[in-house]
Amino acid sequence: MEFCVVPSLPFGSVLSYMPLLNYTDRLYDDVDDLLELSKESDYLIRALNPDQHEFEADEPVAMRLEIVSSRPEELMLLAKSRCRNKIRNSSKKFHYTLKSGRACIEDFYEILSQTYHRHGTPILPKKLFYDLQDEFEEKLIYFVSYDEDGQPAAAMSVFVDETLAWYAWGGVEESYSQRLAGYYIYFEVLKQVTQEFDIKVFDFGRSPFEGSTYRFKSQFGAKPVKIELIRPESADLYSKYALAAKIWQRLPRSVVQKVGPRLTKYLADL
Repeated sequence: MEFCVVPSLPFGSVLSYMPLLNYTDRLYDDVDDLLELSKESDYLIRALNPDQHEFEADEPVAMRLEIVSSRPEELMLLAKSRCRNKIRNSSKKFHYTLKSGRACIEDFYEILSQTYHRHGTPILPKKLFYDLQDEFEEKLIYFVSYDEDGQPAAAMSVFVDETLAWYAWGGVEESYSQRLAGYYIYFEVLKQVTQEFDIKVFDFGRSPFEGSTYRFKSQFGAKPVKIELIRPESADLYSKYALAAKIWQRLPRSVVQKVGPRLTKYLADL
């Protein structure tokens, strides 16, 4: 039906609505059909709760920006003043350039792998990103920014779903974090996607409320929308894997590159 069956370690399985994704198209009060399908099973359903306006630290939220104009100057005004200065300096001082398309997947994956390792998260298989491009074609865009010497600095992938654009995966190469690479690629991708498509909402993806990624995305004007994790027993998504993440961060890169893609299919709430 609408679930994917995710094998769960060490045994059993989980019925997951949209596994491996931060995205959901369901509202929290419109999941009765899914609950009926999943009764007597272990399940995980992600649903948006736009009615909640108060949040606790580390609650998962989608950071969403309403787009009323695709004009660059109007998009710039949505960001906070300090963020606007950093966006301008990222171009003037570091001379980044932005490229997109299937040819960017190799550089995109390298940056994504580094980012996942730093955060203690197993990396998805590279083949998945090529297969997604084949399936969704122009609705999925891979972006990579490069410095003036042609070295990849940051990466983003964006799904376009009618009037919604969703930032799915990406990251910044660690040595470029202090060189404003994140500010450059966020704003340049926002500009390009809103100019090429009729976007009303740009979703910057999931973040823990008040966490570092939440604070970064909020600089661009994005607002939190609660992601409800509906399951038989409640669990704190971020504390659940805290110890495992610390261990994963300490493993050699060669190990996580080999083991990670094989492990991800067993993690329903990745």
